[in-house]
Amino acid sequence: MSDLPVKVTHTETGKVLFGPEAPKASQLDAWLEMNPGYEVAPRSDSEESDSDYEEEDEEEESSRQDTEEKILLDPNSEEVSEKDAKQIIETAKQDVDDEYSMQYSARGSQSYYTVAHAISERVEKQSALLINGTLKHYQLQGLEWMVSLYNNNLNGILADEMGLGKTIQTIALITYLMEHKRLNGPYLIIVPLSTLSNWTYEFDKWAPSVVKISYKGTPAMRRSLVPQLRSGKFNVLLTTYEYIIKDKHILAKIRWKYMIVDEGHRMKNHHCKLTQVLNTHYVAPRRILLTGTPLQNKLPELWALLNFLLPTIFKSCSTFEQWFNAPFAMTGERVDLNEEETILIIRRLHKVLRPFLLRRLKKEVESQLPEKVEYVIKCDMSALQKILYRHMQAKGILLTDGSEKDKKGKGGAKTLMNTIMQLRKICNHPYMFQHIEESFAEHLGYSNGVING
Repeated sequence: MSDLPVKVTHTETGKVLFGPEAPKASQLDAWLEMNPGYEVAPRSDSEESDSDYEEEDEEEESSRQDTEEKILLDPNSEEVSEKDAKQIIETAKQDVDDEYSMQYSARGSQSYYTVAHAISERVEKQSALLINGTLKHYQLQGLEWMVSLYNNNLNGILADEMGLGKTIQTIALITYLMEHKRLNGPYLIIVPLSTLSNWTYEFDKWAPSVVKISYKGTPAMRRSLVPQLRSGKFNVLLTTYEYIIKDKHILAKIRWKYMIVDEGHRMKNHHCKLTQVLNTHYVAPRRILLTGTPLQNKLPELWALLNFLLPTIFKSCSTFEQWFNAPFAMTGERVDLNEEETILIIRRLHKVLRPFLLRRLKKEVESQLPEKVEYVIKCDMSALQKILYRHMQAKGILLTDGSEKDKKGKGGAKTLMNTIMQLRKICNHPYMFQHIEESFAEHLGYSNGVING
């Protein structure tokens, strides 16, 4: 569809908008919904004589829309070839993919996005609390987008591709709100156990003045943190999915200002324990999901995300499906949608999500990324690893020297592969073999065969 401005006129006042003030053709429908009283102005004679290629584009677009309507009215129609149907499906899929990337330059356009982000605030630089580094330009744009979510009382999904610094942008948001909005927390950040130490490291590096609690460890260690939690003398609490569920009787009592969930694509399953616990026990007026995984084109998964971000609007999954099912149901009952109808519904959902989703890809910002640097650090094996490694090498040679019973050589190849896997386990840690740990523990005097600590 052309992205040229479309001249519109007000039916009562006669006011005409054209040029930069007029809505773009791609946003015309949304603009007319947001501006009642306006309609497309009739074209003049000079406008009728547009270039040939524009008329051809319009005819092609009209033909494509007519074909889509035929398929939707009668999916089994013989007038539409299988090739045409596949082309429409692929075009719709491409449209869905295109709607992921919200163009940040569309700030001034009268669109659904602009209405949702009615209160705008320019973020020219990072907070003074954020030290030891400077945000890239696209990261500063991400910070501005999240600040806009805050100003407009919205929740959102930061879905930048992996490696673009979602962690740093989140820390930048917290420091910005602390400095400019006097919102000192408490902030709840829920992360996988494997990334908890990295989050702690990044806070120490970028925002050492932010008081944080790393809520993890044994029950005794976690109980020792309760007095500090109750006193409220902290800004950020970092914890894992497991402790959010296990210690909800402690953590859910705190009235969190912000809830930030890393690896937020896990929330797409509404029936998982984490989603249910967060929705029923924890109170946080503002929520942000971080994910590097693109959203899937499945109604229940998209509803689960919308339910987490906007729980007061999207309450019931069944009502949600009926709502988007209604245009295709003649009797008001639930119908099974074909692929084209489902894709059209998905497109509507992505339009609903557009103001709440920001996704950038590496290829879009690669000019701002530093050169990749690889550091190879060699680590010698311990004495125990060397003994086990040499023993396994000798065992492998004995088993693959041609003395196998299988004359075809398959047994030797299989044994060699198993040997390589065992050598890999030894390099990772000798305690990958349970009997090795038990023997070494008994040698050190541990009666239960397990070394603690």
